[in-house]
Amino acid sequence: MATGKSTIGELLARRLGLPFVDLDRLVEVREGSIVRDLFRSRGEVGFRAAEQGALGAALAEVPIVLSLGGGTLHQPGVVERIRRDLPIVVLHASWEVVDARLRTDGALRPLARTPATHGLYEHRQAGYLAAGPRVVVDGLTPDQVADRVLEVLAC
Repeated sequence: MATGKSTIGELLARRLGLPFVDLDRLVEVREGSIVRDLFRSRGEVGFRAAEQGALGAALAEVPIVLSLGGGTLHQPGVVERIRRDLPIVVLHASWEVVDARLRTDGALRPLARTPATHGLYEHRQAGYLAAGPRVVVDGLTPDQVADRVLEVLAC
């Protein structure tokens, strides 16, 4: 949730010489609608079904650098499904950083800037920690975050 996944994913893909896939953008292309509108028209369940289809298409193209939506890792079986083909590194930002980012671009995020946003952030933290190693992004430039992700991947 607002941790820089797409920005860092693009940087990593360039550095590694791999294709970059942003799962939300892939959903939009496949469904012919933006994520926010998919949430409105189909609800979260409908969006997640479309996301699962896009995830399967993305994983069929490995090796890639894949950026996931903030809630993707919390869907049943997704972590295991991704781990079969790709390492998972979680980007972590403090609530203060996430909140500030949502103030500038939250209109584009269907689950952001609602009274429940902070609770959603808190709820997701345990799932992120269980998914894989994390890199804290607070106070770092995108290049510094990419460097740290590459260090984690080298271990």
